[in-house]
Amino acid sequence: MAVILGSPGIYLGGASVPPVPPFVNEYSMSFDGIGDYIYAGTSSLGITGGISVSAWVKIPTTNTGGASAPYVQVIACEDTTSGGQRNWTLAWRGTGFNYFQWSVFAPNGASTTVASSGVVPNDNQWHHLLGTFDGTTGTNGVKLYVDGSLSSQATASFAGLNSGSTVEPTIGALTGGVGRRLEGTIDSVAVWNSDQSSNINSIYSPSGVVDISSLNPLSWWRMGDGDSFSTNWTLIDNGSGGNDGTSVSMPEEARVTDVP
Repeated sequence: MAVILGSPGIYLGGASVPPVPPFVNEYSMSFDGIGDYIYAGTSSLGITGGISVSAWVKIPTTNTGGASAPYVQVIACEDTTSGGQRNWTLAWRGTGFNYFQWSVFAPNGASTTVASSGVVPNDNQWHHLLGTFDGTTGTNGVKLYVDGSLSSQATASFAGLNSGSTVEPTIGALTGGVGRRLEGTIDSVAVWNSDQSSNINSIYSPSGVVDISSLNPLSWWRMGDGDSFSTNWTLIDNGSGGNDGTSVSMPEEARVTDVP
């Protein structure tokens, strides 16, 4: 049997196996800060231990965080800000603060939040965020990375993550779209049910969005790439969880070619 390795593919006894196409990131999703958001299913991802959330975000210079306190706009979350329905939140806080923040919540309502420093979030430039929690009370088990560098860390006072079952993962607003809607652009949102801080150099690249499939995310929404529109956008979950997203109040034009 003839076996020839090389371009354009692998040939086995004369049969051609097409090469795997290169990873290409062509689209992101634009949010207007008024009614736009994306939700995935009707229930939480069910993470009770370690967690990591990754996203690319671009916030315009004209965005100040909203018209009233607390000037927070959500990038991705499982959070209604109410009672036991708070699991985790990756967000930006504007007026008077201007930092990215990563929050994790315990079943008893306790929380740990870390905030970025040394970066201006609303500079109309793409920034990559990775928030992690190792699920323990170990030293500096909560971390926030910005553009590949550790920006802030803290020690949680609790072990384990709250997992309010009716709090579905949401992009661009609080769960249920009840507020804190983001004005800006988001690309490549991924969630793991583990601490991925040791893989920051595989998740972030200064050249833009990379293929993270080998890291086995629980959910990975590519924010336009491979997705479809019919009345609303359907965003395919490229992770193992099968949690496809559905857009609300986002027209077909919400998918844009502005990418990291």
